[in-house]
Amino acid sequence: MIYILTILVIAAFIAFVYVQSSGYDIVEYDLHTDKNIESTVSFVMLSDLHDTDVTHDGNKKLIESIDKINPDFVILAGDMITSYSKTNDKSNVTFDFLKELSGKYKVYYGLGNHEQRYKAEPDKFKGKYDELVKYVTELGIEFLSDTYSDSAGNNIRIYGYDIPIENYRRGVRTKLPDSVIEKTLGRADHDRYNILIAHTPDFFDDYVDFGADLVLAGHLHGGIVAIPGIGGVISPQLRLFPKYDSGSFTENSTTMIVSRGIGWHSVPIRIFNKAEIVSVTIRP
Repeated sequence: MIYILTILVIAAFIAFVYVQSSGYDIVEYDLHTDKNIESTVSFVMLSDLHDTDVTHDGNKKLIESIDKINPDFVILAGDMITSYSKTNDKSNVTFDFLKELSGKYKVYYGLGNHEQRYKAEPDKFKGKYDELVKYVTELGIEFLSDTYSDSAGNNIRIYGYDIPIENYRRGVRTKLPDSVIEKTLGRADHDRYNILIAHTPDFFDDYVDFGADLVLAGHLHGGIVAIPGIGGVISPQLRLFPKYDSGSFTENSTTMIVSRGIGWHSVPIRIFNKAEIVSVTIRP
């Protein structure tokens, strides 16, 4: 009897984890600005796909979910790939997804730590960074590596800041050098609505100092396991109960949206922490 009960408890737990770790939510944010944007704009933000076939059909249903939102454009906030050093990686999953997505929407791609590893370690990841840049730019995707774009129109500027790879080290707390974002990207144009793609939310104070109106981040995967009423449990830097695990945070006139991510990496488990598509509407 105890044996059967044990089996049933284990089976129930496995089923619970499977349901929790499957599928995704569409999380909506409705923002207002005093900046002189011409009209309401909407976009989808995705982060941390990590070469995952989220819907087990080549991500076709993921594309369909984005189609139902019908955004003006799509922003990718990093780690769409996973930096495997082996040649038999799964990057074609992401490449196929990007091809389908860019055929329907204008896409802006900011770098996460996995794209940064390709860039920072060319001897280890031979040709992979150049392959990624070539592929996405040929698709018409704007690859925002320490640069910005005004092509979204509507008096909106989208910045992509490459957080140095050393700032992703595990087990240590790091800081960005003073004013490094401004030194890298130039001063924020305060006559525009400034969106900053910055993969990790850890440096929110620096993003506020830069003058971003909206920061888009991910990286933490929602803390992998979330405790209701408390939040995510652990960050990729192995810090417990990270401050900016998911959701929106506001300081002064800067709002930061942190995505729980749409895929997974290494451990495909989520508990009380559903993957998500982020849908943002900005109204004048």
